[in-house]
This record gives sequence, C-alpha cells and structure tokens, in this order.
Amino acid sequence: MGRFGQALGEELQARRVEVLAVDADQRRVQELADDFDHIVCADTTQPSTLRQLGVADAKRVVIAIGSDLEASILTASAVIDLGVPSVWAKADSPAHEKILRQIGVHHIVMPEADTGRRVAHLMDGQVADFIEFDPGFALAKMVVPKHAAGKTSREIRAQGAGVAVVAVRRDGGAYTLPSPQEPLLSGDLVVMAGAADDLEEFAAG
Repeated sequence: MGRFGQALGEELQARRVEVLAVDADQRRVQELADDFDHIVCADTTQPSTLRQLGVADAKRVVIAIGSDLEASILTASAVIDLGVPSVWAKADSPAHEKILRQIGVHHIVMPEADTGRRVAHLMDGQVADFIEFDPGFALAKMVVPKHAAGKTSREIRAQGAGVAVVAVRRDGGAYTLPSPQEPLLSGDLVVMAGAADDLEEFAAG
C-alpha cells in the first residue's frame, strides 16, 4: 500500500468497489486504517495467508509492490496459483515486467515509465492530454489546430494524416461523437486517435 496502491484503492472505493487492502507493514496499515473499510497486515508472499484472506474468491487482484522484487514475484506467483481470473501487477523495470509476464500475470502497469512518456508528449503545449495504449496507438486531447478548423472529421480522415476524430467538445459542453458532415470549429476540444508521431504532427500543424 504505497502511493500507487493507496491511490488505486481509494479510487476503487470511491467507485463503490469492495476493496481489501493488504500490507506487511503494521505501521502503514495503521496509517491507512481510516481510509479503507477493510485493511489487514499480512505477508502476501505466503499462499496459506492469501487463502485465509479469501483471495482465491476475488475477481481481481492488484499487486502494487514495486521496489521489493522478491515480494512482488512471490506474491504474483501465489495469486496466479490460486486461480484469480484477473491479476494486475506493478513493475518497476523491464526485467521485472518480463518476469511477471512469465509467471502469468494478466495485466502489468509501469506507472513511472508511463507517466514519463505521457509528460514528454505534453511538454510542447500542443497536446492537453495523452494516453498511449500500445507503442503504435494513442489517444490525444487537443484544441483543434488551425489547419483543421473548418474541416469535418471525414475530411480529416480522408487526408491520410493517420489520425481520426473520436470525440468533440464545444463551448464547454459534453463530449459528443463527431458528425461526419459538421465542420470542426476553432476552439473546439477534440480527442484524436492514431499513432503517437502522427498525433504530434497533426497537433503541431
């Protein structure tokens, strides 16, 4: 229950997901006792402990252990052996990620690396937000570039720029799906999809 685990757990609870938080540090458990409905101090590397906690019955498990490689791997292995259908784990390095994949972890996140790449795309000020799903595909939020104002989403797609308009927000309203016939206006906020390089080029004009 470090910063990543705490933030994740609190957000899940805010969405009314039942969360069981576990940490081996009693002091950390006491610090978070008022923040979580269910939090216990336990050694997650022990399969017997996980069984006692009912982890085998969980639909999803998140292993938010990063810096302690041994604890992360042992916990992941034990959770996989319990047959949990959806296991997520945090990795702090490519080597850590590789081992977790070999164990059979279904979803791996690298918060620091992902954030670093995201910030790199935001630094020039052309893109307001950026999410990369795979090295070859991303979503970017941006104000309609000058060169695209007055063009429809269909025209932008037909230009062969490698990007497509996914959603449009006008005058502070809600996001809506783009109309193929309605032109984008200067000042519109759009969500674009495409390769990272193509998105950067489109935003820069």
